[in-house]
Parts: sequence; structure tokens; C-alpha cells
Amino acid sequence: MTEKELQELEELRELKKRITDYCNKFDIPRNFLFAILEDQKVTPMIRGKAMEYNAFLLLDKNLPKSIWSVQKLNLNAQPGVYDEDISITHRRSGVILKVESKSAVRGSISDGSRSRILDCSHFKVKCHRSRSNIKLAGTSNDRYALGCFDIVLTNPLNAIFEGNTIGETFEIINDIKIKEMLYKRYSVDNDENLIKACSIDWLYCIPEDIAENGFIPRTPYVKLINDPHWRPINEIEKRLTEVVKMRRNNLRRRS
Repeated sequence: MTEKELQELEELRELKKRITDYCNKFDIPRNFLFAILEDQKVTPMIRGKAMEYNAFLLLDKNLPKSIWSVQKLNLNAQPGVYDEDISITHRRSGVILKVESKSAVRGSISDGSRSRILDCSHFKVKCHRSRSNIKLAGTSNDRYALGCFDIVLTNPLNAIFEGNTIGETFEIINDIKIKEMLYKRYSVDNDENLIKACSIDWLYCIPEDIAENGFIPRTPYVKLINDPHWRPINEIEKRLTEVVKMRRNNLRRRS
């Protein structure tokens, strides 16, 4: 066996041990582990957490490490305190930006033909607090106020799954017209490649750009192409620098 194959074998052994230890620790029957993970009540939570890590890996890979430090935060939400996902530190100024990853609303992909809001292809993003966070914050308002975080990241992946399915697993939207639009948009010809394409179509937004009366909309609309507020992730560094300058100037005014 090659050195690479030996390393992969060792990693598989370690993974097997960790899975076994995890199941034993939480009294999970190993034979039903994937049945539990694939349950429609469980999968959304796992995918939401996975999105945080994918966003972290994306930022950590693409932002120059000599200028930015990206950290994945695993903090338990405290009463009245926002539970942060990711932080980006501008090394030279010390300004720390809070980043939140938000999933698209399931089944919200649209070609715009039936929408009263946008007459072009779009989806919606779930930008409101969960029930548990509302309780912790001691409020009945599920919208985030400006200042909770500095950047929002999303992609359209969750939007292409049907909102209400009969089967046990998630299903891709079955609207032929919309699916053809998506195939053309992402230059693919099957569902598997569509899922992959949507999963890497990351967009970012600065909350101030979409806020209404000091609050981020619960489910803001995102144009699939050329949205003025939700921009491709490869444009994020320039915008981050602008936000850092704005935050630093605000701090100087207060001091």
C-alpha cells in the first residue's frame, strides 16, 4: 500500500472509533445511526450546522491570512447575547467582524413568474431567530436588529428542496420550468450536479444594505443573478475592508 492509502486507512479506523465512542456515549444504536441522521426533523439541524463550517472553511481558504484571521466559534447562546457563528479579525486594525451563515428558505426558489415581489429568478433566506433564541433573548420579536452581526452568508441550496414532501427524504423541486431554468443557470443537466452547483454558489450581504427600520427582514429576497445587495463571495474582501474602515471610524467618534 502507498503512504497515502495507509494514511486514509488510519483515518477510517479513527473515524470508526469516534463514531463507536459517540454512539456508546449517547446510547445510540449503531445500526440505526443513519436512520436517525436522515430523519427529516434531524437533517435540517445537521445541515444548518454543516453550513456554518462550510462558510468558515470558505472564508479561511479565500481570505489572505496575512490580512485576516478567520475563526469558527462554538459558543452557547446566553440570555440577551447573540450566538456567533464565525468571526473575522482584521489583523492590522484589530477590528473583529461577526459573520452569520443563513440557509435559504426550503422550497423558495422561484423563476419570478408567480411572484408579486420580484419578476426574476430568486429565492428567500431565513434571517430570523429560532424559537430557542427568541426565548433566550427575552423577546417576542424574531427579527435581528442591526448590530447583531456584520456579514450574512448564504447559498441557494436549501431553496431547491421541496418544502413539503411525502417521503422520508428531501426531494428536489419537481417544477419542470424552474428546474430547466436552474439547469441553464448552473450549466448542469442532472439533479446531482445541480445540488453541487448550488452548494458552492455562495453570496454575502451587509445587513445595513437590506435593513428595514433598524431590523433585518425575516426572509429577505435574493435575486439569483446580479442582486445589488447579495454579491458573489469572491467580491467579499473589498467589502470587508470598507466595513472595517466604517467600524474603526465609528469607534474613533465614540472615543
